[in-house]
Amino acid sequence: MKKNLFRLLIFSIILIILSVHSESVDNDLLIVTGKYEVKKQKNFVNLKDFQIPVQGKDLYLQVEVAKALQKMFLDLKKEHPNIEFWVTSGVRTYWDQKRIWESKWKNMGKISSLEKTKKILEYSSMPATSRHHWGTDFDINILENSYYEKGNGKLLWDWLNKNAKKYGFCMPYNENRPNGYHLEKWHWSYKPIATRYQKKWNEYFYQKKITELDFSGNEYFYEFAPLYVNSINPDCL
Repeated sequence: MKKNLFRLLIFSIILIILSVHSESVDNDLLIVTGKYEVKKQKNFVNLKDFQIPVQGKDLYLQVEVAKALQKMFLDLKKEHPNIEFWVTSGVRTYWDQKRIWESKWKNMGKISSLEKTKKILEYSSMPATSRHHWGTDFDINILENSYYEKGNGKLLWDWLNKNAKKYGFCMPYNENRPNGYHLEKWHWSYKPIATRYQKKWNEYFYQKKITELDFSGNEYFYEFAPLYVNSINPDCL
C-alpha cells in the first residue's frame, strides 16, 4: 500500500513538473511571436508606474527592463537635467504589428507583393518577428535619424552611446550592417533578456512552430524573417 502511494506521489510530481515546463515553453512562443494579451503577462509592467515619461499613453515592458530603464533615465536627468527623454513605443503585440504592416501595405501603390515586402522591411517588421513583441525593446523620442544629429537629440544620442551599455541596453539597428533593417537611432534593446528571446525565436522558427501568419505578403515570411531577426548590431548578441 505504501509503495503504491509513493509511486502515485512521484507520478503526480512528474506530471506537475511537465505541466509547468510545457506552460513555460508555450508562453515563450507567445512572447516571441507577440500573440498574447499584455495585461495577462505577469512580468510586463506599465512604464507610467516607473517614473518614465511616455508619449501620452500606456506603454509596457518587462519589469526587469523597466527597472533598468528607470535607473538609466534617473541617472541621465541627474547628469543632464535639461535633456528631454521619453518613450514613444514599448510592447507591440502581433496584432499591433499587423496593423502597422497592413497600413503600409495598403499605401504602397501598384507594385508587386515582393517589392512591397522589401520596402516595408526597410523600417518595419513582419508580424511575429518584431523585437517589440518581447517586452525588451522600446523606441525613444523622435523616429527620425536626423533628430539625433543636432540639439536635444544629439545630446541624448551622445549620452546613450557612452552610457547605455552600463544599464544593459544596446542599439540593435546600427550602421554598417550588410543586411536587415535600416539605421534606427531611436530603437534600444535590453540585451540580458533579448538575447534569450532571439535564440528562442530561432528555435521555434526552425522547428516550424511559428504558424498562423495572417498578414499580406506572408508568403515571404520564411524567406525574409530569419534574415531580419538576426541581422543586428553585434553588441546586442
